[in-house]
Parts: sequence; structure tokens; C-alpha cells
Amino acid sequence: MAPFIYPRGADQNPFWYQKSPRVWNIVTVSTCLSISTICVCMRMYTKFRIIRSPGWEDYTCFLAWLGLIAYSTCSLLADKHGSGVHQMDISEGDMKEFSILANASQIVYGPLIFITKLSILLLYLRVFRPSFKNKVYFFIQLLIWFNFCFYLADTVVKIFECTPRKRIWDKNTPGTCININIPILVTSAINVASDFQVLLLPIICVWHLQMRPSKKLWISGVFAAGLFGCVSSLMRLIVSVQNKDSDDKTYDWFPEFLWTTAEIASGIIASCLPALPKFFRFYFRRAVTKISQLSTKGSSHEGKKQSKTRPRSSSRALRNQKWSRGTNTTELSSWELDDTPIFQGTSYTTTEAKAEPVTTTVTDSTALTTLDAVHLDNYPKGILKTVEVDVESEPGEQR
Repeated sequence: MAPFIYPRGADQNPFWYQKSPRVWNIVTVSTCLSISTICVCMRMYTKFRIIRSPGWEDYTCFLAWLGLIAYSTCSLLADKHGSGVHQMDISEGDMKEFSILANASQIVYGPLIFITKLSILLLYLRVFRPSFKNKVYFFIQLLIWFNFCFYLADTVVKIFECTPRKRIWDKNTPGTCININIPILVTSAINVASDFQVLLLPIICVWHLQMRPSKKLWISGVFAAGLFGCVSSLMRLIVSVQNKDSDDKTYDWFPEFLWTTAEIASGIIASCLPALPKFFRFYFRRAVTKISQLSTKGSSHEGKKQSKTRPRSSSRALRNQKWSRGTNTTELSSWELDDTPIFQGTSYTTTEAKAEPVTTTVTDSTALTTLDAVHLDNYPKGILKTVEVDVESEPGEQR
């Protein structure tokens, strides 16, 4: 494995590494935190201010982002105590602090990666809306509970890797320890398989929907953004295989810090991407509206004159708007991919009442409103059957 940092000047200053920055770690943490923070902020603004329909997938995404900050903090603090430096060049005190921080990051990793995947899987449940007897529903539930049980067991192993726990950072303490590199290797292997399942599941579901191939490609591309997370977990697996018998923890665990940070950040970013088109579309429309208002501001006086000469046009437009309100396709406000029509359900309502035929000529919009407000019981007895059909409703639409 190529070295990540060279012990220059170690003879003159034995603690040179405490003030020497690890460039790769700083670049990785800065990039991952910056991009993930921007994506999380846009997602939260979209769900809480634009759509106004937050879900559990949003709360878990926010928790995963907080966990990423905690993990990155452990990674940066470990740099001051010899991370990326050969263990033989580190003082005993720094080795103790590094062991504490490394164990803390390993304990945080299990819940953090589970919450990240949970956010993505909950998003799948809301987007695809599978029925309780659907194979997709059972597969998503299986992934959720399998990951929960596995990462719970992994966290317990990391907590009790030594008995007593003090032996983790103080090897002079009597007790026993397991080879922690083996659980790390097993976790990395299962993590790769789980990541690819989470990646391929929505793509397969999208290609079974009835929509244009171009739209399928676009939506698949949105979900396929998590491919970098799979690459990161695969690289972490490769590093774990190389380090399964390593005794130079400070040096060999350094790339694992980098790939773990990238893996978690990629999962958070991938879970936020479906909300970003709605965010950009919202502000694009606002910008277009403001530009249109500025361009028509000079001709507002002429528009007022035209409206005075044609008073009936506004009434006719209002009447058309009133009667077409129940038939026009409304914009989907509770789903990020709002230009993808996914069939949700069908409902039928039949109502019978007694009434006589009414010969009433309606010529005014006010009369139309009054007629709509009259209850059927006020009519003379006769036969009237009204059938209301709601053939296709979009996800998240209020009735």
C-alpha cells in the first residue's frame, strides 16, 4: 500500500505528526461535508417550505447528516494522534488516544450507515407505494430489518471487542481481545452486497412502470447517483482485505477513514437527489415570473384600458376556471419527482336522490354558484343518479 504521509523531520521532532495536516483527510472531509450539507439543506427546504410534506425519510436523513459530522470529527481528531503515520513513530500517549477515537468511530459507523440506508429505503416505500402483498414491499422490509439486525450486532461487537474495554486502548491491562480486523472485513463485505441491492431496487422498479423510455432513463439516473457509495464501500472492502492481519493500525486504518466518510456522504447525497429537481424548478419558475413582471410593468396602463373595454372576458375566464377546477390536472405537491405519473388507485361513488327535471336557464356565474349550493332535497321528487369517478390520483394528493 502506498504511504499517505511521510515522517519527514521525525528525528528532530518526535511529535511532528501532531501539527502536520493529513491533506487527503482534510480534502475528503471538506468535500463530503460541503456537498452533503448543501444537499440536505435544499432537501429540508423543499420538504418543509415548498412541498410542506416532510416524512420519516427526511428526519432520518437529517440524523445521518449529524452522524456524518460526528464521524468526521473523530477522523480529524485522530489525525492529531498519529492517523496515517506508522505506529512505530507514535508516542504511547498518542497511541492510546488514537485507539479511543478509532473505537468510537467504529461504534458510530454501525448506527450511522443503517440510518443512511433507512432514509433511502423509506423513500422507496413512499415513492413506489407498494401494497402490503407486493414483492417490492416485502423486499424493502426485508432489507430494513436485515440491516437493522446486522448493524446492531456489529455495533455490539465493536463495543465489546476487548474484555475489559480498557484493554482496547491500554494493552497493559490484563484481559482478552478479538482481532477487530475480521469484523471490519465481514462488515465491509456485507455492506457492499447491501449497497448494490439498495442501488438496483429502484432502477428495476422504474423500468416496470408505464412511461416513456427517456423518462425512465432520467429517473434511473437520479437513483443511480448512489453508485459512488457502492464504489466507496467496495474500496473499503479491498482495504479491509489488505489489512486483515495488520498490526500497524494507525497507518493501515487511515484509508478506511477516507472511504467510510465518502460512503456515508454518498448515501446521504443519493437520498437527497430526488428532492432537488423540485427545488430548482420552484426557483426557476419564480425567476421567470419576476422577469415576466418586470417586462410587462411598462405596459400595465394599456392592460388596464383593455380590461375596462371588455368587462365580460374576466367573468367568462372566471366561469371557465370555476367549472374546470375539478377536471384539470393539478401539480403534484407532495412528491419530488412530480412529473412522473404513477398510478395510485381508483374510487367510485354513487349517490341516488329524488328530484324532478328542472328547466332553469343559467346565464350568470353568480347563479352557477348558487345552484351548486342548493341541496338535492330542495328539488321536487323524481329520480336523479349522480356518478362521481376518480380514475387516477397522484401520490400525496389531498381529497
